[in-house]
Order: sequence, then structure tokens, then C-alpha cells
Amino acid sequence: MEAGVYYSEQFGRVWMIALQGDFDLDGLGVVQEVTEQVLSAFRGPVVFDLALVSFCDSALLNHLVRTAARRPTALVQASTAVARLLELTGAGAVFASYEDLIAPTSEPEP
Repeated sequence: MEAGVYYSEQFGRVWMIALQGDFDLDGLGVVQEVTEQVLSAFRGPVVFDLALVSFCDSALLNHLVRTAARRPTALVQASTAVARLLELTGAGAVFASYEDLIAPTSEPEP
């Protein structure tokens, strides 16, 4: 499956960017563009939905880490491919991680 952004929109207090397909350096351009647009227009946390990512290498991982250095960043529904890369590199500690879309998009309790 071709790499791309499935959707990008605000959900409550976070901005959700959903990715799909096989990601390597060649497929990263659109994700970088969308992320830059979001970081310029939105001041809250960014959440990447990774459920439909079938392959990723260090290019996508580096992009996620760079985004986390600029803004609170969370990962949702990490696919097996992404989870394996996060585990092998230890990069999972950089991100909040959620099993479903409910937790990162819900409003904080008072």
C-alpha cells in the first residue's frame, strides 16, 4: 500500500494525523508536509494514528521523534511493524502510547 496520510484533523484538545501504508524515506514527504502544517496552525498535542502502517523504517521513526521534540506527541494503535521498531530502538519511551482513539482525544477530567 502506498504511504500516505489517511486523515488529519482536530479531535477535542489534540490534532490527529492518521497514516497508512509502507513508510520509508521515499514515502515520508507527505507526512512531513502535513505535520509542518499542523505544527504551524495548531498549538496543542499531536497524535499519530498508526493502525494502518504496514511497514516503517527509521525514516518514519526519526520524523516522529523530531515531532516529539517540538510538541507533545502520542502514538495510537501502533501496528505490529511500528511496535516492533519502537521496541527494538527503545524509542517508545519518547511517546505517550494508547491502544484506542478514545484516551488521547477525550477532555481531561477536572
